[in-house]
Amino acid sequence: MKLILFAVFSAAVFYKGYSQSVDPALAAKLQTRLDSLQTLYAIEGISASVIYPAQGQWLGVSGESHAGVPVTPDMEFGIGSNTKLFTAVTLLNLVENNLLTLNDSLHEWLPVYPNVDPDITIRQLLNHVSGLEDINQVVGFDDSINTDPTHIFTPEELMTWVGPPLFAPGTDWSYSNTNYIIAAMIIESASGINFGQILRDSVLTPLGLDSTFLDVEETVTGTIAHPWHSGIDIAATPRISLNSATWSAGGMYSTAGEMAQWYYAVMNNQIVSPALFDELILFTGSGNYGFGISEQVMGGETVWGHGGNVPGYLSNVIYHPASGIIVSVLTNDNPCPVSIIVQELLLAVLEYSTAGIPENGLGELVVYPNPAHEIITVKGVKATDFNLMIYDVSGNLVLESNTQQTDISLLKAGVYVMHIQSTEALYTKRLVIEN
Repeated sequence: MKLILFAVFSAAVFYKGYSQSVDPALAAKLQTRLDSLQTLYAIEGISASVIYPAQGQWLGVSGESHAGVPVTPDMEFGIGSNTKLFTAVTLLNLVENNLLTLNDSLHEWLPVYPNVDPDITIRQLLNHVSGLEDINQVVGFDDSINTDPTHIFTPEELMTWVGPPLFAPGTDWSYSNTNYIIAAMIIESASGINFGQILRDSVLTPLGLDSTFLDVEETVTGTIAHPWHSGIDIAATPRISLNSATWSAGGMYSTAGEMAQWYYAVMNNQIVSPALFDELILFTGSGNYGFGISEQVMGGETVWGHGGNVPGYLSNVIYHPASGIIVSVLTNDNPCPVSIIVQELLLAVLEYSTAGIPENGLGELVVYPNPAHEIITVKGVKATDFNLMIYDVSGNLVLESNTQQTDISLLKAGVYVMHIQSTEALYTKRLVIEN
């Protein structure tokens, strides 16, 4: 076993800076929105957290783990593919310690496996440009998990499921859990340490993430929220087979609060050096994918983040680079619109941050009526000094105007995001259109 000294960049500063809570008015706004979304979409349970750099951290919950047992902030949820950022950062720690490089090929660290090109590089794995088939999508793979839910899959066993490549390495982009399974195998080969242990030593312990763990390899601590899938509580079904099969690509659990803290540490270079952070956010291919994170548009806002989807759980965590806001949402209900919850909480903070800002002495910007169905009026900016942009929930620009009265009658009923740009400020507001 090699002796490794892990690089951790000012992690202690994070905990001192974010022990405080947000303003009670913002906390109430966030909780009200969370409760309304839980009711609107009939979601079993939600745990959420927001880090607003100007103030601190908010934790909120809504709904139940199971009958008569409400969700609490310390409950742990499966995070699915949000595991990938943990795997990527653990690997980057080995790069930082000069044990490997991102341009190393698989054959330098692993034996040759069928249908796995040995010349694929580590960078191509992390970016999802390797061309490797996703073993989770192979016909029969889910059945093999369900047949014996207590079976522990080994990485070598998982490699037998890899089918023919989708394309030559580096020529296209396709999301594949196989990439991050192999990344963890390389971590073990280069370090001589079990993946779960090196993840604990290099990431989780330095950041104090005591309620975050890799299932199967680590002992479950704390309280796990019951997983609900398609309206059925599946807590009684063992998840050993599932979580060993998803492993470094999706086998972790955490709390909403710790996931927000994790993102804060990564995005503020407290666990990855600035040079390697630049590699992590070098978004590539049609998926705009970096290392365990992608760039996307949410409610008209550019964010960096990732989702997670496993039976009974959904997760979504995003970082808003323009403001530093982080939103983390975990649910024990699959399927449900978890990305809409994240978007609405982000917009709630942005609305709060711009509310009441006077512009050119004209007072607070107001858009009315809201909800609306025909005409909206913008008051509080000069008629010749602003541009209104309306985005749908997918981030598509659907209407643009520079007049104070705008006809929105051709837009479908639903929730939209308005950006109102003046010479002095950018306002972000939520618009509800009714039939």
